[in-house]
Amino acid sequence: MSISRRTVLAGGIALALPVRAAARPSIVGAATTKSGEHLVVGLDAAGRIQLRTPLPGRAHEVVLAPDGRTLFVAPRRPGTVALVIDLDTGRAQYRCEAGAGRHFYGHVVYSSDGKHLFATENDYASGRGVVTVRDAASLRVEAEFDSGGIGPHQLAWLADGRTLAVANGGIRTHPRAPRQKLNLATMRPNLSLVDAASGRLVDQAVAEHRQASIRHLAPLPGRNEAVAAMQYEGHPADDVPLLAVYRGDGALEPLSIPLEEQRGLKQYVASVAVDQATGHAAATCPRAGLVTFWDAGAARYVGKHRIGDCGGVAVDAGSSEFVVSSGRGRIMRFDTRTFALAASKTMRHADLKWDNHLAAVAAPSMPKLDTWG
Repeated sequence: MSISRRTVLAGGIALALPVRAAARPSIVGAATTKSGEHLVVGLDAAGRIQLRTPLPGRAHEVVLAPDGRTLFVAPRRPGTVALVIDLDTGRAQYRCEAGAGRHFYGHVVYSSDGKHLFATENDYASGRGVVTVRDAASLRVEAEFDSGGIGPHQLAWLADGRTLAVANGGIRTHPRAPRQKLNLATMRPNLSLVDAASGRLVDQAVAEHRQASIRHLAPLPGRNEAVAAMQYEGHPADDVPLLAVYRGDGALEPLSIPLEEQRGLKQYVASVAVDQATGHAAATCPRAGLVTFWDAGAARYVGKHRIGDCGGVAVDAGSSEFVVSSGRGRIMRFDTRTFALAASKTMRHADLKWDNHLAAVAAPSMPKLDTWG
């Protein structure tokens, strides 16, 4: 593990000076310009750009630290360098490098006290999925534990504040063939529940279809439950549910959807967000050009809206809206209760191709985790 507490500018990584936020952004995400420049971009509630920080490579998820002052920028798989950005200045402050034989999988979470950072990583020689536990101030690894499978991607706190849900996609990869899937014939995706204080596996739900790669998830309010989103790696003609609810006891309950609607999703969900006030969910399906809406508590499909190449989705709790981004520069907002489009708030930044995830800066409070170990 190589950690630098130098500013990234001093380390010679930043490509240009950042745009400083005139007002605090409400939504942040990774994006790429038409000319190929990779960025972290922050928008205010009106969709205006308030933060624009250049990156050395393509990012995947941007996460707000509990102190509200910094953003952790996780690289796209198989990236090995993550950055910490000051939210007020837009400057990249520190860099965090994965250790020898490791790469990041694009997602992290903080403990609610802000003292620790948990990241999914690949030990690519063995193919073992790992969750590393870093001191959030120094970014040094203090511990690690098995993710419960191969190809861990997104992870999230469940309601008890102690359990981490980890989406193990089941797909083995290696940096020498960075986008090649090496084990499609033997993959075994699962959702693993891990006690974060000890690293002990407490439950595991295996996907009903072994090629339904569980990649993303979002916790449900009140109980240790979560929505899992999948990307199917099997035959294009197969009819496989792409969203399911984990309710405990090693089971995943598929969300109910008419068969023709399911087929229209083209076997791919990019990301999912759950509104903690209603239990309603939004999931993006970029291959289909759709954002889909669900009553996650009742495990049923509600409807859809067509958005070409949509990928990112987040809940803006301040406005009670789902915020959806697209690879065509669009930002759209939908009421979390009625799913109605807030047409007056639709924006388009023609030069930006948004990546697969968005995050709310005014994030809902995370569960409490006081200690590690």
